[in-house]
Formats: sequence, C-alpha cells, structure tokens
Amino acid sequence: MTVFFDLDRTLMDFETAENRGIQAVFEKYRNEISMDFDEFKIQWKKWAQYFFDEYSAGKLTFDGQRKSRIAKIFELNGSPVKSGEELDRRFTLYWTTYEAEYSLFSDALPALEKLSSLKIRMGIITNGDSENQRSKLKRAGITEFFSPIVISSEAGASKPDPTIFQKAMELSETPRDKTWYVGDSTEHDIVPARKLGINCFYLNRKRQAPLRIESEKPFYAEIKDFYEMTGIIEQKHAQNET
Repeated sequence: MTVFFDLDRTLMDFETAENRGIQAVFEKYRNEISMDFDEFKIQWKKWAQYFFDEYSAGKLTFDGQRKSRIAKIFELNGSPVKSGEELDRRFTLYWTTYEAEYSLFSDALPALEKLSSLKIRMGIITNGDSENQRSKLKRAGITEFFSPIVISSEAGASKPDPTIFQKAMELSETPRDKTWYVGDSTEHDIVPARKLGINCFYLNRKRQAPLRIESEKPFYAEIKDFYEMTGIIEQKHAQNET
C-alpha cells in the first residue's frame, strides 16, 4: 500500500497564506487599486490559477506566471505595471508574506506520524516548480515521510494529466488497487486518479454532512479532515495484514 498526498491546500494551508499575501499587496498599493479588497482577492485568485495552469501546460515559465498575475491584476485596476523589476518587487511582497504564513494544517503531522507508525509508504504528487515544492516540504520538516516525491516540473506532466499519476505508481512499484491518493481538487486530483482506478480521498474541509463512503472498488470517500482518513486507512491496513 502507498498513500500519495497532494501538497498545497491538502497537507499545507495554502489559502490562509495566500490571503495574507494578497492583503499585503492590497494595503501597500491601495492608491493604485480601484477594487475593494474582496473583489481584488477574487480576481487575484482567478488569474493566479489561470497563469499557473498556463505554466503547468508549458506555455509560461515559472517566473513568467508570477509576473503575469501581477501585471494582470494591476491592469484590471487601471494601473498597468510595465517594468519587470517593479513586477518582481510587487510579487516579492506577496511571496515573502505568503511564506511567513505558509504552514501545515494542524491535523497533517499527526496523520503522517500515524501512517508512518503503521509502516505505510507515503508519497507526494504535486504540480509546481521542483525547487519551490521541495523547499516547502523541507521547511515544514516532512520530507523524510515521502518516497517518491513526484513534482510536475520533474515528471514532465501536470495534474490532471494521468501521466503524472502513472509515473508515481511506477516509481513506487505499487499496483493501482494498492495505491491511495488524497487531494482537495476534484478536477486536478480526484477525477484523473479515479479514472486510473486509484483509491481516493477527496479532502473537503467544509463538508457538513456525515462521512459517506461512495465506492469500495476503487475506494472513494469525501473526508473533512485527516482523522477520518487515518481511521479508514488503519482499518484497510489491518484487513490486508490478516
């Protein structure tokens, strides 16, 4: 059995850090911004995802998608930024604030320690720049939990392309019926993994309804936290051991 995790918004609280970074830019350049903060945040996230997807598709460099999101948000506010240095300066403000706030969800480390104690293999499947994603794992102190670590910039494919999931299974030498995946995005994580027959946990921290397991072969459930996940994994692991 190998349990793969997505990184941002799954193990790591990306959204809180992102919101603080956006707020720092908004406050610093408020005199150049026509939107209120709520609209500014909505537009920032919309275009950040758009340009990150362009990077994932090989249409932009990693640095290019960073500059593009800053250029777009200030263009939308009627204050175009033409200088590459100024784009970098504004992104750096966002990024330094983001990094200071970026951290593990409180239930992540206990879950990793629990699975590790059961000697269950764990891996990472994440989109992004190799150096950036590995740095996040290192700063959080969780790198040693994972092998393999499969990052889109290294694998040559990005989620939702099924190739990156297939690459992960090959590296772990785990058959699909023994492969589990935990992610927060139906589009990028769950749909492609399920198409390959991988057992899936959809992490939805806003879920209000009771836990419901929708499928057993391959397994699928919508979980609200890692405590629900570890309970199920522990049960499945015990069944495999008997």
